[in-house]
Parts: sequence; C-alpha cells; structure tokens
Amino acid sequence: MKTVCLCFLCAVYLPGVIAGQLEIPVLDVQKIDGIRASEGKEIKVRGLVERTGKSKGSGMNFLNFTGGEFTVVVFGRSLKNFPEGEPADIFKGKLVEVTGKVEIYKEKPQIILEEPSRIVVLNHETGKPIVVVDESKKVVQKDSKERSREPDGNGAERTVSPSKGKVDPRIYFDEP
Repeated sequence: MKTVCLCFLCAVYLPGVIAGQLEIPVLDVQKIDGIRASEGKEIKVRGLVERTGKSKGSGMNFLNFTGGEFTVVVFGRSLKNFPEGEPADIFKGKLVEVTGKVEIYKEKPQIILEEPSRIVVLNHETGKPIVVVDESKKVVQKDSKERSREPDGNGAERTVSPSKGKVDPRIYFDEP
C-alpha cells in the first residue's frame, strides 16, 4: 500500500517540480536590478541592441542594450559558431532575447554568448521570435499555428508549411 501511495505521489507531483526547475525567467533589459540580482543564474533578457562594438585585437563583439547597463559579450574564439556573420553586425538595432548565465563585470551585468541558438531576434511589434530560413535567407515569422508567413514578392504574405529542415547528425552520433 505504501508503495502504491508513493508511486501515485511521484506521478502527480514530480512533473510539476521538474517543470518548475526547467523554467527560465525572462527579464526585460529595463529591469536592471532584477538582472543584477540574478548573478550566477541562467535567465533570458529581452531588449533592444542599441549599440555594438568590436575589439580589433581579440575579435570580441559587444552588444550594448538600451539604457547602457547590460551587455552581451561574444569572445573571438566563439565567432566561428556564428556562420551568418559577426553578432555585432547581425543584431545591431534588433529586439532580441538572449539566454545565459549573468555575470557582473566592472559593476555591470553581462551574459557571455557562445552559440547563436542562445539569442533570438524578436518582432518589434509582436515580441514573437523571427526565424531565418537558411535555404533562402528570407526572414520568416512563425505564427501561432506552427506555420510560417513570408513575403510573396507582391507586398502580401503567403502561408508556408514548416519544413523539416536538415538535421546535423553530429548532434546524435559521435564523430569517428
């Protein structure tokens, strides 16, 4: 009987506990005190990349957000992970959501970005992610029905079925 009760409790409560632990908080870049308080924790920060910079010597890229209190840093060694170009060029003037561990450097919070999958460009009007389709290099915004809309060349939009895309087998298999 105790085993049955224990199994029932685990089945009911464990998914909620796990889900709560996996949820990453999203903070607006204007909530700088909340970002500072998250030092050492993984969070998502949303905001407008107002200014960018590059270090000529090390190749570091900097994404400076509205208000100037929060920065995303991409070290030169990580630039190879960004085949579309340097983050300072790609994200300038864009509304983005970046995920990472908050660090404090010279009294300012920052996130070190190493992979492009950790930063998403958002639509300025809706705040929803914009997806870039690799094959055509067109910007496509997903709607809530898991279809995509893209310009049709005549100023209108057309609905596009989601493509399965190519899968990188290195994700699933060890290289020889």
